[in-house]
Amino acid sequence: MRYRVLGQTGLEVSILGFGGIPIGNLEGRIPRDGKTSEKEAAKVVDRALDLGVNFVHTSVTYGDSAWKIGNVMKERRDDCYLAIKMQTKDRTKKETEDLLGKSLEALNTDHIEIAELPVDAEVFPRAMGPDGAYEALREAKEEGIIDYIGITSHDVDFLTEAIHTKGFSNLITPFNYAANRAKDKLLTLAAELNMGVIAMKTLGRGGLPEVEKALRYVWGHDIDTAIVGMNKISQVEKLVAIADDPKKLTAEEEEKMRKIAEEIIEAGRLSNSGAVS
Repeated sequence: MRYRVLGQTGLEVSILGFGGIPIGNLEGRIPRDGKTSEKEAAKVVDRALDLGVNFVHTSVTYGDSAWKIGNVMKERRDDCYLAIKMQTKDRTKKETEDLLGKSLEALNTDHIEIAELPVDAEVFPRAMGPDGAYEALREAKEEGIIDYIGITSHDVDFLTEAIHTKGFSNLITPFNYAANRAKDKLLTLAAELNMGVIAMKTLGRGGLPEVEKALRYVWGHDIDTAIVGMNKISQVEKLVAIADDPKKLTAEEEEKMRKIAEEIIEAGRLSNSGAVS
């Protein structure tokens, strides 16, 4: 496994991160390959940790994902860094405090490395204002409950503006070979601010072809880790094998990916592929 430093956090994270959504059984939404039992989920998480994946991303809003990961954390908390998405309805301080408490309980821990604040332009002022979500996270950081505060959004332009506040140590952005607007400004600015960069939607929820080249494309840019959803041991082993030797794309491979991206965009398949423009 290869590792990179997550910006100013100083955390050395695996370039392949464990995305917790697929192991979570969300009410009213069953994954295309069926539900994942607690026993199966534990085996998947254990295998990922065994193979060197040390960055785990989840949320109590991802069905029972956090609880399943928490079962593993009882014995293996020291083997990974936890990044938790703090999704609340109104981004208030009270909601966020309650969600943080629930997250710690679900994950069987009293401490998490990164709390990620999901926001967009509409809710950002509320989240950052008096009695907003950010205040709750700042206080939790002062108390040593969390180490770092991150920001996440599907809106690349918004993120580019929001990180000027310098209130965050890392960010999560959509980034893949078909939806790569982040490379125009966001990645450069993040590097200047020494912010850790976490890529999501790297495989478009499985909707983008050429998995190996897709990940190599992402890792070929200023990305510290790419969170990818996994709910089978075979998936973990396949993805780790790619991460073990992430060669930069050749000129011919770059051209091939560019043509595939053009086809996806022209066919209007960005959204239904899980990619974000």
